[in-house]
Amino acid sequence: MRLRSAAVAAITLSGLLLGAGTSWAASTETEMSNGTLYYEALDGSEVTGNSTLFYGATKYKKTGGSQVTVQLGQETVEGSWYSGNKSVSAGQTVSHSFGGQSKAKYAYNCKATGKMKASNGGPWYTPTVHFC
Repeated sequence: MRLRSAAVAAITLSGLLLGAGTSWAASTETEMSNGTLYYEALDGSEVTGNSTLFYGATKYKKTGGSQVTVQLGQETVEGSWYSGNKSVSAGQTVSHSFGGQSKAKYAYNCKATGKMKASNGGPWYTPTVHFC
């Protein structure tokens, strides 16, 4: 889904500032039995003024079950990335920001998807977002 924000002072899935000012942010989520997987992407023109890049962040909020080790990821038409291992227990949240990635090389269609794999299974995916 596309969200319009008059003042995106902190789009902070990853705990990092992804954008400031007036912007379009593309975000989505997937409800799971033991938590929620979130993904958000922004066009670089809204983050740094560099329209050749996009920025993505994935977050997992665990609400139940035993501790697991997860890797948070993002996927585009031409690329796939995962974070390092992150341990998470019920009531905790883990996140990862993927920094600036080339739109021309990895996401020329302006679409990206969040994903996660865990020590007990996966991968799981969010719906794809259109960020520019």
